[in-house]
Amino acid sequence: MMADLEDQAAGLRRQEAKRLALPRGLRLIAVSSGKGGVGKTMTSIGLAFSLARAHYRTLLMDGDIGMANVDIQLGINPEVTLQDVVFGSCTLDQAVVTVEPGLDVLPSPCGAPEMADMGSARRRMFVEQLTAFAANYDFMIIDVGAGIGQNVTAFLAAVPETLVVVANEPTSIMDAYSVIKVLRRLPEPPHMSMVVNMVQSLSEGEALAERLNGIVKRFLDVELPLAGTIVFDEKARAAIRARVPIMNYAPQSPSALCLKELGQFVAKHKPGAGSRKQADERFFESLAEMELKKFKVRDS
Repeated sequence: MMADLEDQAAGLRRQEAKRLALPRGLRLIAVSSGKGGVGKTMTSIGLAFSLARAHYRTLLMDGDIGMANVDIQLGINPEVTLQDVVFGSCTLDQAVVTVEPGLDVLPSPCGAPEMADMGSARRRMFVEQLTAFAANYDFMIIDVGAGIGQNVTAFLAAVPETLVVVANEPTSIMDAYSVIKVLRRLPEPPHMSMVVNMVQSLSEGEALAERLNGIVKRFLDVELPLAGTIVFDEKARAAIRARVPIMNYAPQSPSALCLKELGQFVAKHKPGAGSRKQADERFFESLAEMELKKFKVRDS
């Protein structure tokens, strides 16, 4: 009897491992920032557009469950969200919004107390669906919340690649350093790159990257490659107010061209396969085990 139970348990473990295996070829990239207001969501959206227009199948997931706003900046009004998928009201196919060929968006609810009551079986079912669904894509971009709270770092600790967005202001620089510090101290740190946003010129962006790298090199013994610089552009602000992606609102604007180059850099520079063994699989595992009751509902 004991041997039969052990065989059954082993079989279940093998079945579960198979379900949670990362689809081949998929790259998971989180876009983060130490503080809000530095253009993190605009960067996530622009990166997703750039990759899709370079013929990569791309899924943009709003990972900020408390303050989701990807749908707002895209100008879409989803009838269903991640919450509806989790609670079985619809499938991922029904929740995902196609914004243009090759680019799908998985919107999240803004302030969702019901998510607190989600049981482990329901979480597991959702992760199984997401894992299988992700096989349709080359990139999955996750716009995570700002800061270094527990729920943000839970995402960042599990995703193998992270872009840290920083603006040229003291609070943004120090908060970006805090994000890098937290991730650097993980047993298996993700591959981190830097995106400098809202600067007046490319040279200012390079100078800011050198400044931040000087700090992290001194105290953390690491340097982050500069994945991209996004210059300040009034048209970008106008695009956000109009709820139209800058890539559509003003495709030849400096911001849009910088975001296009960011996508080219990300597509070309893939971290070494051995840098984080099975890190991608742990992302899906962490979703399954995430204690969503710890999400705090914030005022919108």
